[in-house]
Amino acid sequence: MFEPFPVMEKLSRLTTEDRDNLAAYLDGELDEESTRRIESVLAQSTVARNDVEMLARTYEALDLLPRPHATEDFTERTVATAKLETLKKPLSQQLWFQKARRVAVLLAWGAAMLLMATCGYALTYHWIDRPNDVLLDELPMIQNLDGYIEIDSVEFLNRLSAEPQLLEEMRAGEQE
Repeated sequence: MFEPFPVMEKLSRLTTEDRDNLAAYLDGELDEESTRRIESVLAQSTVARNDVEMLARTYEALDLLPRPHATEDFTERTVATAKLETLKKPLSQQLWFQKARRVAVLLAWGAAMLLMATCGYALTYHWIDRPNDVLLDELPMIQNLDGYIEIDSVEFLNRLSAEPQLLEEMRAGEQE
């Protein structure tokens, strides 16, 4: 029987997890279940086989490169640096950081108290009456208090304002 379109092989690809485990598969380091899963995909997919073959060639090419030899000093320094990193305290537990944090907290409280004191002063200065303000408002009267005492009574002032002739007579008497 003739098929108009040839049946194509099902292209199944490796999962991300399987792709991450390919190096371990080539080295024989995977457990049985993971090995079976990768081998079943390789049996079905030429794309997956090609991926594994390319990875194997890459490893072979890496094996041809000369291997660098690290000096013993390099190894010791690397191990010492790794140990130092594990012994290092986190920043929040270092003494200088804790002291700086305390100073920052004290400065923040000081600034807050200064701000509150300034606001309190401003509020009381503008909204609470002060006795001196009353005296300042009455300053013209206080300056002329001696003259008002000589006048003797309010009735006399009322009479003076009602009778302008009396005021003229008093002025004429002062001029003579």
